[in-house]
Amino acid sequence: MFARTGKKWLYGWLAAALFVASIIVPAAPSRAAGENLLSNPGFESGDAGWEKWGSPVVVTSEQHGGEKSLQVKRNTGGASASVAVQQGKTYRVGLWVKFAGTGVTSASVDMDIFGTQQGKQVLQFSGSTSWEYRQLLYTPAPGVQYIRLSFWNSTSKDYYIDDAVIRENVDIERPTIPGAWQTEREPDSLKLTWSGSTDDMAVDSYQLSYKKTDDPAWTVVSVPHQATVTEYTYTLGSLEPFSVYAIMLRARDAAGNFSDSRMGLEATPGANLVANGDFESGLISPWKQKGTVSTVTYDTYSGQYAARLNPESLLQSGKLSADTSSYLLSYWSKSAAAQPGSLTVNLIVYQDSGKTLLPVTTSAASGWTRTVQQLNTGSNTEFLRLMTANVTSANILLDQVFVGAMPQLPSDLSPGAPAGLAAGNIDGVSAELEWAASNGPFGVKSYEISYKKAAAGTWSSLSIPAINGNPLYTYKLEGLSPETLYDISVKAVSEGTAVSAASTLQLTTLKMHPVNPGATEATKALLDRLYASVGNAVYTGQHNYYEEPSKWYDTAAELTGYYPALWGSDFAYYTGGDLGELRQAMIDEAILKGQNGTMVTLTYHEPRPMDPATAGWESVTGDVTLAEMTDIVTPGTELYNQWAAQIDEVAGYLEQLRDENIPVLWRPYHEMNAEFFWWGARPELFKQLWNNMYDRLTNMHGLNNLIWVWSPNAESSWAYDSAPYYPGHDRVDVLAMDIYNNDYRDTYYSKLVQLSGGRPIAIGENGELPDMEMLQSKQSRYVYFMTWSQYLTDKNSLSSIQSLYSHPRALNNGETGNGPYVPPPADSYLIDDFEGYGGSNGDLRNKWQRNVSGNAATVTLDTYHLSGGSYGLKLDYTVGNPGYAGVYRSMGKEWPGMEAISFWLQPDGSNRQLAVQFHETNGEVWEASLKLQGTEPVLVTLPFTVFARPGWSTGGNGVIDLGSIKEFAFYIAQGSGTPGSGTLYIDDINAVKLPDEPE
Repeated sequence: MFARTGKKWLYGWLAAALFVASIIVPAAPSRAAGENLLSNPGFESGDAGWEKWGSPVVVTSEQHGGEKSLQVKRNTGGASASVAVQQGKTYRVGLWVKFAGTGVTSASVDMDIFGTQQGKQVLQFSGSTSWEYRQLLYTPAPGVQYIRLSFWNSTSKDYYIDDAVIRENVDIERPTIPGAWQTEREPDSLKLTWSGSTDDMAVDSYQLSYKKTDDPAWTVVSVPHQATVTEYTYTLGSLEPFSVYAIMLRARDAAGNFSDSRMGLEATPGANLVANGDFESGLISPWKQKGTVSTVTYDTYSGQYAARLNPESLLQSGKLSADTSSYLLSYWSKSAAAQPGSLTVNLIVYQDSGKTLLPVTTSAASGWTRTVQQLNTGSNTEFLRLMTANVTSANILLDQVFVGAMPQLPSDLSPGAPAGLAAGNIDGVSAELEWAASNGPFGVKSYEISYKKAAAGTWSSLSIPAINGNPLYTYKLEGLSPETLYDISVKAVSEGTAVSAASTLQLTTLKMHPVNPGATEATKALLDRLYASVGNAVYTGQHNYYEEPSKWYDTAAELTGYYPALWGSDFAYYTGGDLGELRQAMIDEAILKGQNGTMVTLTYHEPRPMDPATAGWESVTGDVTLAEMTDIVTPGTELYNQWAAQIDEVAGYLEQLRDENIPVLWRPYHEMNAEFFWWGARPELFKQLWNNMYDRLTNMHGLNNLIWVWSPNAESSWAYDSAPYYPGHDRVDVLAMDIYNNDYRDTYYSKLVQLSGGRPIAIGENGELPDMEMLQSKQSRYVYFMTWSQYLTDKNSLSSIQSLYSHPRALNNGETGNGPYVPPPADSYLIDDFEGYGGSNGDLRNKWQRNVSGNAATVTLDTYHLSGGSYGLKLDYTVGNPGYAGVYRSMGKEWPGMEAISFWLQPDGSNRQLAVQFHETNGEVWEASLKLQGTEPVLVTLPFTVFARPGWSTGGNGVIDLGSIKEFAFYIAQGSGTPGSGTLYIDDINAVKLPDEPE
């Protein structure tokens, strides 16, 4: 995307010391409130993000959660990544520790605090051989900018740490699940009793949801939590008799976090089959009796009457109808004896083969006690009778006798498997699935679709929400690979946790074709090559300016010993000379490359249609009004005709490639989701512009050799969501993303994968080369990258370039036969002398960027305060709040054999601290600092022996590696100076060898 004084010298060692550790911590990714700020808290990604001292090791033999923990042996230790904290917020800091053996009674882990204020707090552990959690709450004081966990094992035993947390102290913990409920059943109600939940802060309430199993809608009630109550009771009333109800119970805390659901099915009994079961007729009839049985009006359980059974008496009900095989029996009884006895109760089952007595377990009590039991009578029951007998020596009172039929409860809480699963409209990357809605006692809230290649073992899954009343579902499953056999599974998921059995099928995807149905065979073959590399390999690629159309391609080949697989260039804009000749030379190079088997990609930094043919970069990046943009995409307008003339001119060059049977990865109108270029930041008009170009080049010019590549910028503070700009699957073959500043985020990749629907994705432009190991493990679907011209060497070290091109997953276009480039030994390596910016402060600031987390810092080219040449660096800065300011530049270099950093400096006499800092490619950071004393120019030489890692730096091996330097920086902190502003002048920054010591 990119356009292209008198001096007094003082040579000597300046006292160098570690800079304040809080100068800069790499910006953390944005996280939701309460989310763990540690990127690898449970060591599931090995020791990434943790600094180690000695030899602690990640193990799988012990773990609190997940599959791994960190074993900390005696005399070893380490620290977590540091995280930025804010004043006014409280943070929860904690971790789990387990000792490998007994004998330790105390151990501690520190929470380090640093910034302009430094200190620590301690988590104290007991030495337990079981997992033990300790935490503290911390509110940063003024001057505290970062915290981290650090540890050193000075005990006699190894210990393990796991699941560390540093997070804002908002409530994200879920309450525990409520206890299993007990139920009292009535024909019109269910009385539930359960034990309460606990929470790290406080339980707020209990959400009780219920419905008849054949109803779609849930009724939800809330039961308040009470701090002094351990057992809760709630009665679900106004229910229907002889019905089955699905019930879910879960706890909720004040922050809205819910516990897991306690799920179950409950049934209400039918109406009472026992006539005069409450004896409110005042008579015993129609009960049959033996011995003395009478009704009484004193000491009843409920109502006016109860039955009194004298010793050696018996009651038997009339015939009870038997329409099912399960019955709920209950009654209330009370004994008059000092040592109470109990009734003998049987349910008599009458069948063709005779009768069976089903005994009821009874209770003996001197107070009213309810007996409840559910009895199964079996099949072919004709009728029932209930018989009670008092075989004790004291009177027994009986009241509220109930026998009610119970509906059968489903044996499985899960919904039924989705029926009629079928696949249709299959192409190379997608298939349309169809299935009938499922039903279940807890309803269906979603459908889980799982799929995998039949020859592979890894399933991918996604969830589709259910819609009440929808009898049939269809879903377009995307992201498949062409000409591949897939296993497909669909399951219904209920509220709570119940999941159905799977409905399954297999399908085979078809061959994928370019969006242009008239595409040439060579174009189809190129697209096939890209599909074949998805998940398997990455094609190397190198961009070239059209003025020197093979310069950087040849440079890559010379440096690595491999020809890049992909050559790229640009129709561009006017840069001087004969534009037609320059474009023709570029096309001639494209033909040559294509004939040699190299993939060809072309882009077009198109000037505004209303500008003359000699318009340059200022036209490409110029503005167009909404009205002008509307005219550009509207056929028949003057601006449309001017646009069409530009496209027709470019088509003439593309036709030459078509006639040579060379396919082109055509990447027009890139980075449209930003305001860099005139075609950007207007999604609907952009899509019309894309469609107009597609139609003109395909249907008017017959360019059937184009593979259409859509390439937005990686989203950032200056680039918008790319999805609204996507022209659609019928107009795009390959989706790419332009990525600079080493910003290979998983979120960018995942979004591109989702948007692609299985089409190839690529890195359309890059500065820093991607990490091939990272691509293999986390972003495996990228099929090629294209490094932008001079950024090959400006942003990348020789070792990183060679490492990538020789990687097993890198696909090149053959070897040069010369092997990789071996640089000659050097006495020094230039970091910057500020002569290469052509006097442009804009170009300088593109290279030297301010750390936006710090205070104000501005760089300017200066022609008065310098050590030599025409330009030096003027650095204006402010310190105070924040307490530091800094600028940095990307390097991509190595300094083999060097021993120090040397630079010319005119200080400002502020007594503040100047830190010199560099970053290795592996993330390891090194810095040294000096006091800004005096105002006379000096030559500063800082040996690498005085550089040390700041406390927040993680990763690496603890040894300076000069073979791969990715960033160089200057930072100013207050030190022993005062808050305020200042100006430094810097020139001739080099990595150098030290002079020989005099003998």
